Amino acid sequence: MTKNIKRIVFVINDLKGNGAERVVLTLADQFMEQGHQCHIVCFKPLRELPSRNKLNIHHFKQYYRWIPRSWRGAIVARLLDTFIENNIGTPDLILSNLLPADRVLSHSRLLNVFLIIHNTMSLERFSGAPPQHSKHYTELKKIYTTKPTVCVSKGVMEDFINVFNPHLTTTSIYNPIDATFVRSQSQQSNPITYSNYLVCVAKFNSAKRHDILIQAYAKSGVTLPLVLVGQGPLKEQTMQLVDHLRLSDRVIFSGFHSNPYPIIKNATGLVVSSDYEGLGMVILEAIALGTPVISTDCPSGPNEILPDKNLSPVQDIDALAHNITQLSRNPDAYVIELGSHFSPEFASKRYLDLITH
Repeated sequence: MTKNIKRIVFVINDLKGNGAERVVLTLADQFMEQGHQCHIVCFKPLRELPSRNKLNIHHFKQYYRWIPRSWRGAIVARLLDTFIENNIGTPDLILSNLLPADRVLSHSRLLNVFLIIHNTMSLERFSGAPPQHSKHYTELKKIYTTKPTVCVSKGVMEDFINVFNPHLTTTSIYNPIDATFVRSQSQQSNPITYSNYLVCVAKFNSAKRHDILIQAYAKSGVTLPLVLVGQGPLKEQTMQLVDHLRLSDRVIFSGFHSNPYPIIKNATGLVVSSDYEGLGMVILEAIALGTPVISTDCPSGPNEILPDKNLSPVQDIDALAHNITQLSRNPDAYVIELGSHFSPEFASKRYLDLITH
């Protein structure tokens, strides 16, 4: 290949979801528009998200569940390396995303493999307990100290270093948001018929703390409807809490939307109630759309984006209720500008710097 054109490969389990999966598509679009060859290798042929360009997506089938896990990563890595070289060529840069891909690529023999750390390991993998007490710690330390890593925020990087004390290079590059794409997608029809409402866009899992959000919303006394966008294992439990607090007439479960941007754009405000985030992409998306945002002050992410007045302590129902009330009364006070360091152009340059310096 010519000196300036790079062959870049992303590896991820699938493209079903709106977190790391959206970031992969955003970066792939950006690299392609800069003239680079860009490929995405997925372990599962699942996709729910749109992109600006027709991307080169490859399905690497895994039929190796019968192999003991202690051997599986190394064996599958050899097969994946061969798959990439035969179907794509020799990459200049490989970016591995999320644990299923990291388990394999930590054994790769290809050059310039970086593992992308999307969340605070101490909370996501060890629930805040001492990591060394977990039966998974040895396996995860082996995975995440064999290749250089890129963390999606400074808070994630600090946490990662504290947990694993890696001897290889660790750096932070903010996940980018394609503001132009988000704004264009937001022009589509809004499926929410209310003229004023609050919105939360998050999977129903333990990290997102819908229980805290619902209790804070009830305590705030705000009459604006609360729209919950997403699916997940704790959805039924959240619905039961809504019924228990007699909020069924004001809390709307709208399900998963591959394009949530019209909903976010037309909302009075976005509320994030998470215990932890890697960065908080939905916060950046709301900012790009001019939508006010309030969030819990997670160990990483939101406090690298939002000013103090937009934040409340994690799991503090009273403080979050107060911010919900203030946001509903004066939404304009919670609007902020999107920083240029969250742009795809900035992120793509930082990633290319990994292999040019």
